Amino acid sequence: MAPRNLKEMVAIRQTSTNEFESLHPPSRVGNTAPIAYGGCTLGIAAASAYATVKPGYHAYSMLGLFIGPALTDRKLLTYVRSIRDTCTFATRQVEVSQVLDSGERRLCLTMTADFQVSEPALMRYSAPPLREYSRPDSVPSIQETRDAMVSEGKISSALAKTHASMFGLTASLFETRSAPEGIFAQNLFGLAKSLPTSQDELPLTQRTSGDWMRARPDQGLESEQERMAVMAFLMDGAISFVPMSHDHKFFDDAGACSSLDFALRFFRPDVELEGWHLRELRTVAGDGGRTYSESRLWDEEGRMVCSMTQQCILRVKPEKKPEKVREKL
Repeated sequence: MAPRNLKEMVAIRQTSTNEFESLHPPSRVGNTAPIAYGGCTLGIAAASAYATVKPGYHAYSMLGLFIGPALTDRKLLTYVRSIRDTCTFATRQVEVSQVLDSGERRLCLTMTADFQVSEPALMRYSAPPLREYSRPDSVPSIQETRDAMVSEGKISSALAKTHASMFGLTASLFETRSAPEGIFAQNLFGLAKSLPTSQDELPLTQRTSGDWMRARPDQGLESEQERMAVMAFLMDGAISFVPMSHDHKFFDDAGACSSLDFALRFFRPDVELEGWHLRELRTVAGDGGRTYSESRLWDEEGRMVCSMTQQCILRVKPEKKPEKVREKL
C-alpha cells in the first residue's frame, strides 16, 4: 500500500539491533520508470539515523552518496552504525538497501549524519535569496499556473497532464506556489522548454527559481524525527534537472540525469513545515558529464533553515544509430 501522507512517507520500524525498514515502498517523482524519487530514500535514511540518537540531539548535516536507484515495488532496509556519542555530538553512518528478486541485498545510498545538542548562539545571521520573490499570498498555485498556461495557449493540455503526472506526488503532500520571478513558474519546471523567460539574458549561474512550499493539512507529523526526515525528502527535489530547466532543456535532451552525492545542512534545530517556506534553486558549475547545483530554504521571517548541494550526472544523449537498410536481392 502506498503512503497516504508525509508521516507514512518517512515511517520506519525497527527489525533488529541497528536495523530498520520502511513501512512502505518508496514512491516515484518525475520518472515514468519504476524508479523511486531519491528523496524517499534520503528521508528513510534520516529517520533511521534519528531513531538511534537520544532526545535533545538535533541533526545539522547529512552527507552521502546515491549508490544506485531504489525500486518502487519493495521496501527500503537500513543499517545504522554509531560512530560518535559525546555530551554534545553524535554521528551515525547509514546504509540503505533493497533485496532484489535474486535475494541479493543491493546498496542504494550511504550517509553520514551528524547531530548536536542545542547551544547558545554567539551570532545569528544568514544570506538572503539571490532574487526578490513575490509573497505566497499573491502567487498562484502550481495547478492555477499550469491551467493559465493552457488557457493562454502557452502549453498544450497534454503537456499539462504530463507535468501533473510527473510531479503529482509532491503536489499531493505540499502546497507549492512558484514565484513568477523564477524560471520554474515561467516554463513549468522546464517541461515547456521552448518558452522564453525573463532571465534568458543572464549567465546560467545567475538564473534562479523560487518556490513557496508548505505541508498540506493533516500530514500527521508529530516528532522532530518525522519533520527533519521530511525536510530531507523535500530538499532532494528538482536539483538534478535545474541546469537543464534553466537552459531550455529537459530530460529528453540528456542521456542520463540524476543525483550522485548530496550535502544537506540544517541551520535550525527543528522546522514548522505547516508554515510557508521559500526554496530557491540555482546551478553553480557543470563539466565532465556532471553538474553542481544548490537549493536553499528560508522561513517566512527570512531565516535560512537549510541548504542542499548536489553533484549530479548529466550525460550527453547518445546518437541514434542509423537503421540498417536491407539490400535488395
